[in-house]
Amino acid sequence: MKRSSLFLILISFISSCHKDKITDLPTGKGVYIINEGNFNFGNGEVSFYDPNTNAVTNNLFQSANGYILGDVAQSMFVKDSIAFIVVNNSAKIELVKLPSFQKIRTITISGSSPRNILPLNDSIAYVTELFAKKIWVLNYITGNVVITITTQGWTENLFKIGNDVFVQQKINSTLTSTFATLLKVNTTNHTTQYNNTFEGRDVIGIVKDKLNRIWVAVDEDTAHSLYAGFYCFDRNLVVQKSFFYSSYSHHPSRLCINSSGEKIVYADKDVFSFTLDENVVPVNPVISSSGKNIYAMDIDPANDDIYISDALDFVQQSRIYRYDKSGTLIHSFTAGIISGNFAFNHE
Repeated sequence: MKRSSLFLILISFISSCHKDKITDLPTGKGVYIINEGNFNFGNGEVSFYDPNTNAVTNNLFQSANGYILGDVAQSMFVKDSIAFIVVNNSAKIELVKLPSFQKIRTITISGSSPRNILPLNDSIAYVTELFAKKIWVLNYITGNVVITITTQGWTENLFKIGNDVFVQQKINSTLTSTFATLLKVNTTNHTTQYNNTFEGRDVIGIVKDKLNRIWVAVDEDTAHSLYAGFYCFDRNLVVQKSFFYSSYSHHPSRLCINSSGEKIVYADKDVFSFTLDENVVPVNPVISSSGKNIYAMDIDPANDDIYISDALDFVQQSRIYRYDKSGTLIHSFTAGIISGNFAFNHE
């Protein structure tokens, strides 16, 4: 009797392990949450959320590949059935197949501290950088750096319009002679054009609208009596409009735009939004933070749901909040440690 019981327990344990490895991996469309993890702890990871069932799968990369993702999972970009995961402090990019999340290849960029990746075609991608004052032009098929583009700061978010890529260049206070600007890169010859119009203010977000204009959020600069606010540029880096706060202690960040490209959403303690034809900073929030530590935010292009990450104390697992476009809470759940980026897969 005891032997039979032990046998049944063993079979149950093996079945449970087998189930965790195989069926826990998501196969549907949904939202990937990139969890940075703690610096130098090597506990970066990716979570998956199915908005149709509210099911959450954590530790997705290790479950699929049998080893840890690395130190500070910074961002992720989805192109067709490939996900590019940028791991900042590990100086690498993991390419995985969707939906299995199994590794295709690992690309290490020596001397880098990568931030975001933008594939330009079926072989070449731009990778932005925190410290090295360059953008890496990467062949992600061979894993080789083709060329580098010299910059004058910390490069962050980027997107493509026509043959040009527009890059958020930020001030890095740990480096000398850095400045904030909107950077335009010609992808045919990898040359750059700066638009240094922000004086001492840092660039804390960029998005493109339905008219292929570039919206830039700038931080305040109290040393030079400059308020935070917004600029709108055309593709030639000519200012179309600008408007600013009328007081200090405002930091409009987490800039994102809805699926139609007509409404810009951002965080400044609470969450606010404005349409393209508005010319003043909004005063009434769409979503009240209610004490949340808003660390990341993005909009699902499938339905305009707004996702917010509350990093809490940066030690425990982050809390993710999903709102509809009007700001009504739909669902909340727990992801990984320091959830800092979202990637949507609806293909």
